[in-house]
Amino acid sequence: MIEPAGPNDDPELLSRAIAGEPLALDRLLLDHHRALKSVVEKKLPPTLASVVSAEDILQECYTEAYRDIGKFRPDGPNALFRWLCTIADHRLLDTLRAHRAAKRGGGRAAVSAGTDQQHSAALALLDVVFAHTHTPSRSVAGHEASAAVKAAIDTLKPEYRDAIRLRYIEGRSVGETAAIMGKSERSVHKLCSRGIQRLRDALGNASRFFSES
Repeated sequence: MIEPAGPNDDPELLSRAIAGEPLALDRLLLDHHRALKSVVEKKLPPTLASVVSAEDILQECYTEAYRDIGKFRPDGPNALFRWLCTIADHRLLDTLRAHRAAKRGGGRAAVSAGTDQQHSAALALLDVVFAHTHTPSRSVAGHEASAAVKAAIDTLKPEYRDAIRLRYIEGRSVGETAAIMGKSERSVHKLCSRGIQRLRDALGNASRFFSES
């Protein structure tokens, strides 16, 4: 299947984004959002469509893009769009695998105020924050890691804190988070992406949170 082409990227804007300028990447992601959403919607299987939206997949895609844009190298026409599509494909596959695993485990609800669920969600968030900084043979370790995540969330600015808690601790969708916060879905994308960057800074060295599995 041939992906539709995204808009032509301003070379100067792209260079600024790769150099680490968040506002430049914001602009590029907004330019590509409609075409990316269309791609994800077409690939979203019926088994997932009832529990996750294209916006949810794109939230994870954008988080990874903000984290890894410094590694991106333009290579041919529509390079950025093709890169974003690849990331979205990976996030879609991960979501499908997680959904299947949840069904095998009894299909527990995503949103829960229970202590065990919040602990698990905090550890999962830590894995998102430090994705690609540890080897696949390692796993998030212990209640101390969960406590560190919760303490770091408390240090964030209110909007970042609320977005991170709603999306990653309570497991709400992008749409639900936007409605609760009175923000647009695009604003939620940006708040979550930047909130994760701030968490990474606040938490420091990733190695202390992972142990050999």
